[in-house]
Amino acid sequence: MDKVLFAGTAVTREGAVGSLYRLAHGGEWEKAADIPADAAVQAIVQHPACDHIVFAATRKGIYKSEDRGAHWRNVGASADPKIQFWSVEVDPRDPDHLFAGTSPIGVFESRDCGETWTACEVNHPERFNIRFGASRVMRLAFHPADPDVLYGIAEINGFMLSTDGGKTWNARPEGLVELAGQEHLRNKIETDDETEGMFDAHAVTTTPAAPDSLFYLCRMGVFESRDQGRTFEDLAVRNFAPFSYCRDLRVAAGQPRKLYACFSIASRSNAGAVYASDDLGRNWRRADPQMTARSTIMGINVHKDDGGGVISVTRGGQVFYTFDGGENWVEKQLPAEAGDAFCAAMI
Repeated sequence: MDKVLFAGTAVTREGAVGSLYRLAHGGEWEKAADIPADAAVQAIVQHPACDHIVFAATRKGIYKSEDRGAHWRNVGASADPKIQFWSVEVDPRDPDHLFAGTSPIGVFESRDCGETWTACEVNHPERFNIRFGASRVMRLAFHPADPDVLYGIAEINGFMLSTDGGKTWNARPEGLVELAGQEHLRNKIETDDETEGMFDAHAVTTTPAAPDSLFYLCRMGVFESRDQGRTFEDLAVRNFAPFSYCRDLRVAAGQPRKLYACFSIASRSNAGAVYASDDLGRNWRRADPQMTARSTIMGINVHKDDGGGVISVTRGGQVFYTFDGGENWVEKQLPAEAGDAFCAAMI
């Protein structure tokens, strides 16, 4: 079956479209008619067992498609219009079991493939007073071997953990505070607190190749923890890349030791690159020949079954994709009306 590509955008200028775009084989980008033009799509996830089911986390709720993204419906994850959804993840052990992360900081759970949702208990208070408002849960991840353990991260609010299968979530800041004591990891933009950079989290990822490890991405680089976030090791991406602002990281399908990550200069910049690691982040190499990113790469994703399928998206709407693990890339620019792009998917 031919692959379908998706990109999610947000309204970042007057008249821009913040929705979901779909690209079928041989076609052009089409906006999803069932998702509002101001929804702001922040995450796109395919069901691991039913290839035709796709979920999208938006600032107007969780949307579900049952025909590979041709049509969508809002499943009404929350009745509160102030709650925005920024992430959604499917349990690899039970694909009817989902979690979704929100702003203000919260987590919702579904046990019926996204049809109904309940709020989890989250104890993760705002650490900083930031000008763009409440923090948002940008990513959730499952422990590969222990169903009771889940991880989460919040932008400019750091790391959180559940040890009871997602019922309750608690902040775990101590490992990040310790790292921020190192001179090269001190950074502040939004506040006067030099620990801010380590708490500006963008992704958390796990892999069955190292089930007790989690990989934490933030403004300052890529970090690994083997003790559920009590301590972290700096994987020193600066030794391999000219920039270390890390926005996203994924594990290649069928290759649990292979990681793909996107690095840029800053949240808004005129450059970016895709890197790959074949040894769980110990060494990195450029994986993006033919790619010239003209703005920050905000998202990267992989095909769930095809280890060669990778897709990335820049803030300025450049979508790059490869079917051969990065040997050859194709660029497909989003339409001019699209707002800044933040996420992508390949199914």
